[in-house]
Parts: sequence; C-alpha cells; structure tokens
Amino acid sequence: MILIIGATGTVGREIVKQLVAHGVSVRALVRSPEKATAIAAPGVEPVLGDLQHPRSLDAALAGVTRAFLLSPLDPHQVTLQGNFIQAAQRAGQVHVVKVSGLGTALDSPVRSGRWHAQIEQQLEATGLPFTHLRPLFFMQNILHLFAPTIATQGALVASMQEGKIAMVDARDIAAVAVTALTEDGHTGKAYTVTGAEALSFREVAEKLTVATGRQVTYRDISLDTTRQRLAATGMPAWHVDVLMEFWTVLREGYAAKVTDTVEAVTGVPPRTFDQFAREHAALFRGA
Repeated sequence: MILIIGATGTVGREIVKQLVAHGVSVRALVRSPEKATAIAAPGVEPVLGDLQHPRSLDAALAGVTRAFLLSPLDPHQVTLQGNFIQAAQRAGQVHVVKVSGLGTALDSPVRSGRWHAQIEQQLEATGLPFTHLRPLFFMQNILHLFAPTIATQGALVASMQEGKIAMVDARDIAAVAVTALTEDGHTGKAYTVTGAEALSFREVAEKLTVATGRQVTYRDISLDTTRQRLAATGMPAWHVDVLMEFWTVLREGYAAKVTDTVEAVTGVPPRTFDQFAREHAALFRGA
C-alpha cells in the first residue's frame, strides 16, 4: 500500500491519478470528511489524520510500505513533517518520498529551504529508505498567481527583472514521484526536478502571447511593491516574508539550473512551457 500525504494538492492529486492509472492501490491522508469526499475515486482509500496529531498517523500507516510526503508551507513544518517521519519509523521500513524545494540547504538564504533541509536530515537519521525531490518552481504557479492579470490587462506583473527559472510542470514532478514510489533504484537519492529550459518572465510573456493569440507583456515592479501587495491580501507576516525570500532569490537566478531528472527517472522528457501555455491558453485568456 502507498500512502499519499498532500493528496488534495497540485502535485498530490496528480500522483493519486497516475498511481490509480497504473492500477496501484492508494491511501490518501485527509484532515476532514469533506476532503475525503473530494479525493474519493475508485482505487483510492481516504483515511482521516492530521500531521498535528501524531497518533492519528499510525492507523494511516498500517500496512504501508511506501509513502509520499508533501505538506503546505507552514512555520511549524519541521515539527509537522517530523511527526510523520516518527510515525513512519514506528510503522517499520516505510520508504518515504519527500518533496522539498527551492534552496534546500541548512545554510539556505530561504528559510523554507532550511526547514526542508532539517526535515531531510531528520528522515535520513532514522535509517528509513528515502528519496528527496527538490522541484524549484511549478509552471502551475504562473497559472494560479498571474492568469487573472494576464487575462484582464495583458500583463504578467512580477519582481523578476531578467531572472530565469527552470520551471517544471507539476505533472512531471508527480511522474518522478510515482516512479520513485513504484520502482527500485531510487533509495537514498536527492533529485532536483526542473523543466527543459530556464526562462525569464519576459520570455514567458512572449510564449503566452503566441499561445493565446493576444499580446502579453511583462511588467516589472519593485520587491517593495510585491511585499505591499502580498501584505494587503491579509496574508500572515511570516508567509509574506517567506514569499519575498523566494522572489528575491528567484530574480537572482537561484533556480536557473536545468537538470535532466524528469527524463532520466521516468524515460519521458519534461513538458515545455510552450506545451503548458497552449494547453491552458483559454484560462490565460480569461475563459
């Protein structure tokens, strides 16, 4: 049995979908009956549990041999994911495939990178089999964060200057995770997961222009303006601070390195941003 933590998220949903398509039984940890209903499908067994309540994880891990670990950004992330790691240790030899992210290192300039490095270190210290996945930036972020302004103003507005990002489609991250969860040979590995090219937001705007048939222009704003806009949404101060750290290092090219992880692990090349833009062109047009 494979257990998915984060099954209702962007990557987690795709992992569940791909595993079920491969005929693999999946158990999905959810925090409420409503979440269970949302994830219900043939081949999927929802189970109630919460990373804040360690003992609720024991039943979820019964009979599990492999698990996927991804949880939302949280100032208590080290403790929350640590609760799961300890529960996996109690359950036995569970192979944990953990998603970390941008700047994962104990001395990272991004605090979430330091959190992930601490969690990875904790997981490795247990002696459990593990695989670390470190995607840098999702293509879906462009859709979720910027599509409304692109549709209404024809503008991609951000604080990226000419910084480039080797962004990757969440479905390709899921494919790497599914391979690590279902095949041997990935234990003890740490994979940086990227797309096939590094793009500036100006280049992204050009590609969106082609895909949508409408002019999309990149408009650069200051980091201070981005901070003010985030704070105006009512976002907690800690969350604003973390996101500003992301944007600061992204514009400096911290996520520009391209890897061949997706194809090397799955045997299939990663989706390009051109493909992603064409597929979601209607949403970028506001449909």
